[in-house]
Amino acid sequence: MKHLFKLIILFPWFYFFSWIEKANRDSKFFPIFYYFYWFYIPLYSLFSLAWTVVSVLFFNIVLRNVTDIKLWGIWFLFILLAIGMNRLTYFCFKKMLRLRKELGKSKGGRH
Repeated sequence: MKHLFKLIILFPWFYFFSWIEKANRDSKFFPIFYYFYWFYIPLYSLFSLAWTVVSVLFFNIVLRNVTDIKLWGIWFLFILLAIGMNRLTYFCFKKMLRLRKELGKSKGGRH
C-alpha cells in the first residue's frame, strides 16, 4: 500500500514529459492538466526541499561519529536526490513557460 501511494504521487511527475510534447492544445481537458501541473510541480519541489532540510538536520543529529561511512553515504544520497529533483523541476518550468508563450501567441493570451 505504501508503494502504491508513492506511485500515485510520482505518476504525474513522470507523465509530464510525455504529456507536454503530445498535448492537444485545443482539447477541453487541456487547461485542467495545464493548471494542475502549475500547482503540482511547485508543491513537489517544495516538498523536495523540505525533505532535504529534514534529512540534513536529522543526519547531523544521528552522525555523532564521523567514521560511520554508511550513514554519510545515505545523507549524501538524499542531498543528491533533492538536487536532482529540483533540477527536474527547473526543466519542467522551462517547458511550461515555453508552452505558455506558444499558447499566448496562438490563442491571443487566453491561457
